[in-house]
Amino acid sequence: MITYETRPFKYPHHVNLSQNRVDPTVGDRYDLTQIRNRLISRPPSKLQEDLPVASVAIIINPNDRGGSVLLIRRTERSSDPWSGQIGFPGGHKSPDDQSFLQTSIRETKEEVGVRLKESQLLGSLPMVTTLSRRVQVAPFVFELESAVEVRANREVAESFWVPLLTLSQLQVKEHNVRLEDRNMRVDSFDYEGRIIWGLTFRILNLMLGRRLSDEV
Repeated sequence: MITYETRPFKYPHHVNLSQNRVDPTVGDRYDLTQIRNRLISRPPSKLQEDLPVASVAIIINPNDRGGSVLLIRRTERSSDPWSGQIGFPGGHKSPDDQSFLQTSIRETKEEVGVRLKESQLLGSLPMVTTLSRRVQVAPFVFELESAVEVRANREVAESFWVPLLTLSQLQVKEHNVRLEDRNMRVDSFDYEGRIIWGLTFRILNLMLGRRLSDEV
């Protein structure tokens, strides 16, 4: 079970949103060129550490409110260490998966019923390692040609689309989070009462070019 306590947050000394900041808008749309320029063609095929591996799919609908990204809230389950958290469709690499990319495509179909194609792939972000439970995660970015119907399975409590323009302008807030048996203070975004923190927060910062901490 995860509980939150929200407090206003002032940027610490290591946060610099203005340095090398480029206006991400083109009219009333988010400029996806800026995201493409931050992507790499493929994540490394060999891992630097002997850690479990997972993949996530960052799905962008360019025609929704100037460009939106799909996020999910995971169902609260005692067996799931990320129970109740906001995240992207994705999961652990199966022995049958031939690549990290295949993992992201398979998991997306299983969790939200969206059939992704390699032709929709814009690229990937660098591998990110979770700060708890030590899992290496490969984030893949996809751009849809048209709207899709999200059909969530039992692992997903809800799904929602967030405009990229909104994410690029959200103020960082500090939350007290209780995760399992630990209390933690974390940087986060608050989107309509949904708290985005942890790995999802870090990946979004990477994709949007927001330099918010030394960890990203």
